[in-house]
Amino acid sequence: MIKKITAFLLIFLNFYLTAHSLEAGVKYSDMRAKIEAFKDVQKKIDKDLFKEYKKDKNKDENISLIEKNILNTKGRQLYPFYYKKTLIAYAIMYDEKKFWVFYYNILGNLIKVDIQENSNKFPTRTLSYTRFGNLAGVVFSVSEDEQFIYNKNAKLIAHWIGNDLYNKDNLNFKFLKIKRGLK
Repeated sequence: MIKKITAFLLIFLNFYLTAHSLEAGVKYSDMRAKIEAFKDVQKKIDKDLFKEYKKDKNKDENISLIEKNILNTKGRQLYPFYYKKTLIAYAIMYDEKKFWVFYYNILGNLIKVDIQENSNKFPTRTLSYTRFGNLAGVVFSVSEDEQFIYNKNAKLIAHWIGNDLYNKDNLNFKFLKIKRGLK
């Protein structure tokens, strides 16, 4: 069960925060997107870059705010993730580090970190790193409505087109009802 939850978090939580407001107008094949997504990507980053975020120092307050559905609070935005109506994890985007998103389990321990690059225009990418600083995956956003999601080995995991999520075999994952974007 823990492995399934962790896999879910590493692959699909990236999508929650990938909403954008500009259009690119450029078409990307999987191969072209993969090349762009992994160009100059660091497979490992210094985990000291986020050592102060290893533990959510405000865990109790953040979980309380989430339970009250107060997701925009002073200095940070909260993003809860549920499994069968049970809070399993949450993410925090701090105002002072707005291109970084920190994902925590319900114990307040860091699971992963997303770092969004080039967020003012498309294409852009979000690099996901484990709490140890190892690359976990890349989300390559070519427009507001289209993203390619890769694992750390550059294998295509899924492809968002509009509100539909497809895997490598083009099976539609609509039934997951994953909500995209920020409120």
